[in-house]
Amino acid sequence: MSKKKETESIIDFIIRLVFLYFICLLFLLFINKQEFWKWLFVGLGIIAIIFFIWFLITRISKDRKENITKDLHSLGLDKDINNFINISGKERGREAWICPADPSYGFYPNKMKIFIKILLEKGLKIKDVNDLKYILTKFIENKGEALMRGGFELEHHNFSLLSGIEFENLLVRLYESMDYVVEHPGGTGDQGADLILTKNGQRILVQAKCYNDERGVGNDSVQQALAAKNYYNCDRAIVVGIPHFTIEARQLAKTTGIGLVDKKELQGLLLENLKENWNYYISKNNVI
Repeated sequence: MSKKKETESIIDFIIRLVFLYFICLLFLLFINKQEFWKWLFVGLGIIAIIFFIWFLITRISKDRKENITKDLHSLGLDKDINNFINISGKERGREAWICPADPSYGFYPNKMKIFIKILLEKGLKIKDVNDLKYILTKFIENKGEALMRGGFELEHHNFSLLSGIEFENLLVRLYESMDYVVEHPGGTGDQGADLILTKNGQRILVQAKCYNDERGVGNDSVQQALAAKNYYNCDRAIVVGIPHFTIEARQLAKTTGIGLVDKKELQGLLLENLKENWNYYISKNNVI
């Protein structure tokens, strides 16, 4: 039984017990008022103690999770958390945990358990999946707030004004700031490889698509990325697509294992790493 279902069962049991208690009190009110007042005060005392214990346990749990977050910062694991969110936070399905702070982020429990093991190896005293859920929720909340603040405070840039080569150069700046070694094949005969990223011995092929109209990035880009991945002997391949991916492209990417970086994720990466606020304007008064 999951912890959530276990908690719900306990709450349901307590509610039934309290309901039964008040039924008994009502019965005593009519047959023995002296016993009624006695058991009323006894019951209220017990309820007060239960609520106090619950409050204490909740507070201790919250303080412990906040301390884990502080330890995470002091150990320099912020980038690890952000990388996990960016790489593994797009999962869907019945088994995926959906982040309450932003339902567009979803994580598989098995990947979360592997990541917990990695964090433990790096010295973070994380207890279980619930601790990781707390950390991920906090980081995703902060991402959303930073993106919103950036919209008000930073100079605005427009994806739709970029040419293909300008968009590729933007990605070069971004990934270099994230400590990747970036090759930029580009041009005619690149076999679908706009960028090749290398980090920690892993090669990642990047197919970059930025359209200055409302059409979505389709199947052909995913197919090109898959072919180029094999051609350049890369470990992974991703498509960075603006303004959005078609349903067919998402389905094909899921089947072939090609990663998709959509507008929202790219905006977050640019804000986080380059401190630049980017949007997609299709007209003077319309921002996507």
